[in-house]
Amino acid sequence: MLHNFTPWQASVFEGWQADGTASHVVLVKQSFEFDEKGNTSLMEPCVEIVMADEYSGDPTSEPLVAVNEQVAFKQGFEVYGNFTAYPPKGKTARVIEVELGLVANDTPIIKKRLRLTGERKWRRSLLGPVATDPSPITPTAVCYSRAFGGKAHHDQSDYSLENPIGVGFKLKNKHAVGQPLPAIEYANEVLRKPSHQVSVAGFSAIPSHWSPRIELMPEIDEQALMAGKYPFKTSLASNFYNTAPADQQTKQMFTKGWAFSLSGLYPLQEYGQQQTVELPVLKPLVQVANTLTRHDIDMHCDTLVIDSDAQCFSLLWRGYINSDNVASSSNIIVAEQGGKDAV
Repeated sequence: MLHNFTPWQASVFEGWQADGTASHVVLVKQSFEFDEKGNTSLMEPCVEIVMADEYSGDPTSEPLVAVNEQVAFKQGFEVYGNFTAYPPKGKTARVIEVELGLVANDTPIIKKRLRLTGERKWRRSLLGPVATDPSPITPTAVCYSRAFGGKAHHDQSDYSLENPIGVGFKLKNKHAVGQPLPAIEYANEVLRKPSHQVSVAGFSAIPSHWSPRIELMPEIDEQALMAGKYPFKTSLASNFYNTAPADQQTKQMFTKGWAFSLSGLYPLQEYGQQQTVELPVLKPLVQVANTLTRHDIDMHCDTLVIDSDAQCFSLLWRGYINSDNVASSSNIIVAEQGGKDAV
């Protein structure tokens, strides 16, 4: 039974570790609000734990809006979230750049810059299809439906494994006129010709049925699955449950002195201003209490989820214990250690 003596969200669930070990996993979710000066305060109640992937509609055609957080393990640390890009206030802008960053004691760990362009379409010219001038930008959700990808215009069964819901995938010159261009791209990699390809750009989590995550799925052992045993024929990759784009992951372990930064992604910012928010370090104290023994569970923070419009973020702490050490009568205790602990 779980006993949560903290203001945070907590859950306990069974899961398989990468090597096939049966485990009981403890997840603690801490949520914070932040203001325009970077000050943080604990949200009460904290944002609820997400127990399954959530989509705004059909998973084959709509983006992922919330990610299953009850997974057994993750590699290192990752950041993802839902963001809106904001153009300069009181000005007409047709191209803007936004940035998400993560630093450790002022040393950059992640620095990802994207370019957003107003609506454009391919038009005819003497030199072949060229892009129209972009329309003025309004506040724009940074989502994969506006990034490069989608289905081939001439064959709807042929689609981008990296982003099946995007635009511009395998577009031939003869089909290009009148078709939209991606509105969200990497700042240093923009689409020049309809037949060219660029990397999928975004800050949101990647669904499990998209590349490169789908390639990490090992073959299922149906007999073991039916018997309630480890259900795969091989070990899981150490990053099997990581959901952020690869350039929003780090193998470094979370510790005191980390902060995230936003530019162009926060409604109260001036364009070009950088918002920096220091991440609180409140390591949960977790124990499994049996009749005669107690086991400590070492917790690690492995995920940062940001909702910039709501001016909040969540930190996910995860730890596990071998299921052999947990009985039906066991009590799992989650408590605060107090203060900002250096991890």
